[in-house]
Amino acid sequence: MMSSIALAQPYEQQYATWKAKQDAHDSTLAVGSKTKDSNHYLSKPEMQISGDKVNLNSASIDQLQQLSGVGARKAEAIIEYRNKNGKFKTIEEIQQVKGIGPALFEKNKMKLAL
Repeated sequence: MMSSIALAQPYEQQYATWKAKQDAHDSTLAVGSKTKDSNHYLSKPEMQISGDKVNLNSASIDQLQQLSGVGARKAEAIIEYRNKNGKFKTIEEIQQVKGIGPALFEKNKMKLAL
């Protein structure tokens, strides 16, 4: 019968080899993430708006997603509200959009513009 130590050694060697490959792969990913790759499918486009503010009356879905807590669905809801009700008259009006309440508005109010 083999001892448990004898069985553990090949496993530890396999794990060490696997771990080294994973670490090497992770380091290549870390290097790639430090450089801005705007063609990567997960990268968000740079905001093309004056300053760092998002214009509620002209921002695209991608630009609206730059706001904290705003994903694709909320961005679409903002644009749908804008198309249905006309331009926003105040930045506070964004709270009328379903899914955007006072807490989300407070997080983003310094980034909002008309």
